[in-house]
Amino acid sequence: MSGLTLRQTGHTIDMAALVRDAGTGCDVLARAHVLREEIRVSGVAVATAILELVVRFHQAVLGDDQGVTETIARLRELTDGGDYAYCTDIAAFMDDRHTPPGPVRWNDDEATVRGRWRHLVLARRSLPQS
Repeated sequence: MSGLTLRQTGHTIDMAALVRDAGTGCDVLARAHVLREEIRVSGVAVATAILELVVRFHQAVLGDDQGVTETIARLRELTDGGDYAYCTDIAAFMDDRHTPPGPVRWNDDEATVRGRWRHLVLARRSLPQS
């Protein structure tokens, strides 16, 4: 395995832990900030977009409207060239926000995909917080 592959695997594990802790008081945003810098140094572009999507999930669970706006703006910037544009749509779907027409085409209709992401947020909100 290459060093890049091992770094990406480590990033994926760290992001999974952030998803697990989304919506809790487990210092998710501070951990995401550290991971964002590690990813920047490693140069794994897709990991940056996925991390922002993880942060977005945390914000959606908490109902953090200000953070949502900032995160979606970062995602738009990251996906401006068309790569990983689905991340921006998913970020909007979590709060049933409008998405401008773009290059993303879903296997199911957009309303179904939107509903699935919204359901994930609502399901997480309904879990007891520890």
